[in-house]
Amino acid sequence: MKRGGPDAEHAVLRRIEPVDIPACIDVFYESVDPLYAALDQQVPPRDPASLSRLITHLVDGDGERAWLAESPSATGDPNPPRVLGFGTAWLRDTTWYLALLFVRPEAQAGGLGRRLLLRTFPGGGDGADGARTDPPATGPGMLATCVDSIQPISTGLYASYGIVPRVPLFTAIGYPRPGSLPDLPRDVVATAFDALAPAVDLGETLAAIDRALLGFARPLEHRMWAREGRGGVLFRQAPEGTPLGYGYAQRSGRIGPVALLDDTLYPAVLGTLVGRVSPPGPYLVLVPGTNDRAVVALLRAGLRFEGFPGIVASTRPWPGLDRYLPASFALP
Repeated sequence: MKRGGPDAEHAVLRRIEPVDIPACIDVFYESVDPLYAALDQQVPPRDPASLSRLITHLVDGDGERAWLAESPSATGDPNPPRVLGFGTAWLRDTTWYLALLFVRPEAQAGGLGRRLLLRTFPGGGDGADGARTDPPATGPGMLATCVDSIQPISTGLYASYGIVPRVPLFTAIGYPRPGSLPDLPRDVVATAFDALAPAVDLGETLAAIDRALLGFARPLEHRMWAREGRGGVLFRQAPEGTPLGYGYAQRSGRIGPVALLDDTLYPAVLGTLVGRVSPPGPYLVLVPGTNDRAVVALLRAGLRFEGFPGIVASTRPWPGLDRYLPASFALP
């Protein structure tokens, strides 16, 4: 079938149901793998289990912003409609973020990606299909996403709605050299979430830090990271216990998210988080180009940038990223 053929032109849009998630995963890999092959680059290893958990989280928490497109089918057709593409977004306070948007190669170049994008916008599922041509006003908030730098067409689509590229997001991978990351200052205390005293309101503490840096609270994500086994650590000023930030370290070696109100602590905080896990392979950290302290500390410690960077795009600058390390492209 030619790209943007009749199936794409007349595709039916509907909300994603849990039973659709395997088909969405198939769309993801069928869309991403050819991009690397076309650039003669090694295709990244597949991790369908993690992708399934991510899409499930988005569908459960933001189902009104999770849409798929399927080929039209006639009444009585014994074959189920083919899923051609899907898009999911999340809304926290007044910030909308596009997490995933992928279309099968044969259905691209026919406007299907734009139709899915419009449906995921705040209120996008309430109007007629394709009726909206501009994103809705979001008051003091913003629209944002992270796009892979090898996808210029998608980058241009989002930028046409004011979601313009702003900050590169690098993947740092490797093994820190012993002693290359310093210890915490004596007046800074690191406490695992599960070891905090009952008097500490962890939920409110995390929400206050997230609002200060990112502009929104996200209790759903913190609960998900806890279920996934990411070890959370709260950093506080001693002896008064003033919160300074938090960070997560996963047994796989993935570090993040990390949110610090004082960015001078980054080298020592990274050293603390790295020291809490012994992964079977290298450590992995996503680091925005504007987070100078973390970039320099990681590279001097021996990690390297690998793969193509992502690009954080938004309708206005996102100042808190200079003190933040995201969890993923889809759920910063």
